[in-house]
Amino acid sequence: MTDLDQRLAALEARVQELSDTLEVMRVIASYAPSVDGGAADVIGRFWTEDAVYDSDADAPLVGRGPMVELAERVGGLTFGAAHFFNLPIVTVQGDHAVVTGESNTYHQEGDRYVVARVSSNRWELDRVDGTWQVRHRVNRLLDGSPEARELLARGTRESLG
Repeated sequence: MTDLDQRLAALEARVQELSDTLEVMRVIASYAPSVDGGAADVIGRFWTEDAVYDSDADAPLVGRGPMVELAERVGGLTFGAAHFFNLPIVTVQGDHAVVTGESNTYHQEGDRYVVARVSSNRWELDRVDGTWQVRHRVNRLLDGSPEARELLARGTRESLG
């Protein structure tokens, strides 16, 4: 292999990594508007058939169906609700990605919004038939518990190698 071939291969690998990172971020960024907007017809595309959403707020949701039901329920609320994800750490390794970050959930009380929840999050995605989908999500209230802090620390350590 010539130097030019090596450089081209390295460039192709880097472009693929950047493309994968951007696509993974798009999937994560699409979650909040999909749920808050009640876009149940869209939300199922972001999750694998056997996906698990493990939140300390409720029993774990397993499979696409419960994710769609969640979007229907949140989208049908009679008051305002909004999910915000802070800029996450994204680590892509081949066909698997891990996203680590914090989120805030707001809900309407009269004419104002209040913070309802501040959480740590770990999303694990797999490339399925060329599309990035969430296989597992863990969400923990940032209440000082070691588990919530460790979700963030673990993602940081994994990202930095």
